[in-house]
Amino acid sequence: MNGVNLPERPAGQRGMVLVIVLWIVTLLAVMAGGFAYSMRVETRLATSAVERAQARALAEAGVAYGLAWQLDPEAQKQWPPNGDPREWTFGGGRVRIEVTNASGLINLNNAGFELLKALLAGVGVAPREQDRLANAIQDWRDPDDDRSLPYGAESADYRAAGWPKPKNANFESVEELGQVLGMTGELQQRLTSVTTVFSYESTVNPELAPARVLNALGLDERTATDYVAARTRAAADGLPAPPLSSNEGSSFFFGGRSSVYHIRAEAETDAGTAVRVEAVFDTQGGMAAGPGAFGASVFGGRGPRLLAWREGW
Repeated sequence: MNGVNLPERPAGQRGMVLVIVLWIVTLLAVMAGGFAYSMRVETRLATSAVERAQARALAEAGVAYGLAWQLDPEAQKQWPPNGDPREWTFGGGRVRIEVTNASGLINLNNAGFELLKALLAGVGVAPREQDRLANAIQDWRDPDDDRSLPYGAESADYRAAGWPKPKNANFESVEELGQVLGMTGELQQRLTSVTTVFSYESTVNPELAPARVLNALGLDERTATDYVAARTRAAADGLPAPPLSSNEGSSFFFGGRSSVYHIRAEAETDAGTAVRVEAVFDTQGGMAAGPGAFGASVFGGRGPRLLAWREGW
């Protein structure tokens, strides 16, 4: 039986079929490439999230570790809460921990005009702005709305500048500095590391003050470095911190100790992911937490009270 001869397709049709096939193959290749790229991105995001979670867990462990040392009076002699950094290796990562007693920081609620002015000068505020900002901080926290200070700022000044009105009450967090008239974000960041709102002191205990606080209050870098080194040697020998020499001190420095501790922890995983956290604890559990702070006590209500927590200091 003779086979049936099919008519041949014209050359133009065969070329069109080839073009269609090539387009389909190209489209499939693009779709496959896009899917592979999407999977790589999702894998990287998932890996990044896991690494960040690990770094955050390390930082939280660093906070707990630093706090544990301060709860033991004997251990505290070896690790004085003066802001000196300690390195700790744990869980496959590295943690840098600073513990500072609140008496070693400048209290925004009790600091007088001269102390505020010295602080502002120490963090680089121009002389012509120091009086104005110091008075603005005082007016923010005082209970009235009367502009009695020469360079102060009350509700009328805030309205004129298009700012929300002053609180006319104590600072409940160092972040509230950003709401003071004339404060910039950069200046607020510099002040945050040397100030506290969880203290009853109107002066600073130099034996518990980090080097950055000593510098901010007028000690030159060499003097502050030598004094911090002397404190470190005393702690290593089991001795109390030496007093600040009278010719180095000022009226802003006075001994005192609080039950409140600022603990900073900067953690970094082996992969290089870093997280920074700061917690503030009252080890006597007696100070009320302000808005935005964690009011619940740790250790079932019998231990230190967490007053504040922030990330990315």
